[in-house]
Amino acid sequence: MIARNFRTALLLTTAAVLALPTAALASAPRGTSIPHSEEIDQAVALVACKADRSAFRALAFRVRDVASREAPAAGWQPIATDGQPYSAMLGNMPGVIAEMRLPVPVRVFGHPTTRLILSRSSVVAVFDDPGVAADLSAAWSRENKGTEGGPGGMRVLRSTPEEHGDGVEIVALVAERIDADPSPIVVAGCLYFTR
Repeated sequence: MIARNFRTALLLTTAAVLALPTAALASAPRGTSIPHSEEIDQAVALVACKADRSAFRALAFRVRDVASREAPAAGWQPIATDGQPYSAMLGNMPGVIAEMRLPVPVRVFGHPTTRLILSRSSVVAVFDDPGVAADLSAAWSRENKGTEGGPGGMRVLRSTPEEHGDGVEIVALVAERIDADPSPIVVAGCLYFTR
């Protein structure tokens, strides 16, 4: 049940922005800067759940004003909206903070990508190949054999009591196919969540 809620949270935070027509997302906002290699390395580590929750919180804190300032920070930039104010788009996609467009493709989970999305609870890579979700789900299912895992497309990596509070901090890999316009895409990455 917890795993299903996390998967739903990921979908809600990314589906609206990913459902926008590709042409609307293709244009970069003014003032876009190319991310530095350290920023890319940190983002890819967060996508692959190779950084801890404190690193995710630190990044989220550094880029918390990207949407309101509509200016890049730490390699992340506002989501391009084809002329519409970024703040207007937030009403339908609470939680999506920013995106990072990479100057050259990087391999995440063995597949190339040039786009990452940061939300309040996740960092995910965007893949144009809709088959990536099935590939990752199958791989994560094989890795989970004999252990209690989440539903297809999710692999819970860590679940620990909150240090200051009574919740549970969970770090999970997630992959989901989204039927976007004009063609389906896949988002896959790390969900950093407190339940």
